[in-house]
Amino acid sequence: MPTEITMPKLSDTMEEGTILRWLKHEGEYVEKGELLAEVETDKADMELEASASGTLAEIRVKEGQSAAVGAVFALLSEAAAPADGGGRSSAAPRPESDPPRRAAAQSATPKSAALSAPRQQAPLPPHPTPPGAPPTEAPAPPPVPPPAPGTKWTAQPLQPVPGGQQALPKLRLAVAKQMAAAKREVPHFYVTGEIDMSEAARLRAALATPGTIPERITFTHILIRALAVTLRKHPRVNASWSDGSITYHEDVHIGIAVAVADGLIAPVVRSCQRLSLRQIARAVAELVHQAQQGHVGGEGLTGATFTLSNMGMPDIEEFTAVITPPQAAVLAVGSIKERPVVRDGQLAVAKTMRVTLSVDHRVLNGVEAGRFLEDLKRTLENPLGLLLEGD
Repeated sequence: MPTEITMPKLSDTMEEGTILRWLKHEGEYVEKGELLAEVETDKADMELEASASGTLAEIRVKEGQSAAVGAVFALLSEAAAPADGGGRSSAAPRPESDPPRRAAAQSATPKSAALSAPRQQAPLPPHPTPPGAPPTEAPAPPPVPPPAPGTKWTAQPLQPVPGGQQALPKLRLAVAKQMAAAKREVPHFYVTGEIDMSEAARLRAALATPGTIPERITFTHILIRALAVTLRKHPRVNASWSDGSITYHEDVHIGIAVAVADGLIAPVVRSCQRLSLRQIARAVAELVHQAQQGHVGGEGLTGATFTLSNMGMPDIEEFTAVITPPQAAVLAVGSIKERPVVRDGQLAVAKTMRVTLSVDHRVLNGVEAGRFLEDLKRTLENPLGLLLEGD
């Protein structure tokens, strides 16, 4: 009885996938876990693995064609593996009375997020190796050079074409579609506050002292840890809206908005409430490494329950961000600057940061959003508690 291979949902916004290249031919035997095909999604190129063993009986979506999420794009028969260990066997046709069963799950290996590095593909041999002949190895693809030291997540804007039009990459089109839908359908409102980051800056400087800890702690790490603590106290902010109901999430999965060559991605730091500040630093460092290598995709881009958009590196006072449905909120963070403040009736100078919480009014009201920002402010202005272990 054949197994249906369906197009998996590899990102929160994915609606269809395009087959870039088949790595197996019809009639070829496939082991569970072997790579079947390369698929382009709205956010990444992925290598799909076979969820079961069998013979690739039918390819329904050719290279260059697209299939909607959940659509069947290939069939695996239950033909036994060839006795000689060869790579091909004849595909048994499926009787009309024998309905196919659907694979329970399919795994995908991230191949490349939409970054500036060129796509690398290994060339396939034009024909299968005849039985008894020595295997022919495909030439290896040219290596991707490692990122230069200090490389950051930076956008490489599309070069304008004066007097002409320019086709947009799939990622940028997907972001445009998602953001337009979010602004049109989600009733946004905004709450802005100013947080004294003087103590947080002292803590960061202390942790940077040689011999203290091996990880380099940044303000983004401190923000993620503070958000994890605060979101646990305000479950409605860590919730999502779906078809007239609110879903409350047990775990805090924080997406970090990142500008890349072709648009915007939000790699996800998962279960932040369980992570210490050092563990968060390591998790973010791994996401940075994957993004620089072009390997963020699949689970790394899905399932966020809250998003942090930090524009503290440019000289930005404050800004507002667009909510990513079905999340209930997103926090926009501006630069930390020395600003005049009043303490005990006296004028002083402090390192402050302005933040704006964009909120889905269907999930939260203004009082609830304001209390969340108050708690976040209190946590960041007294940051020693952030050194405690996660839940």
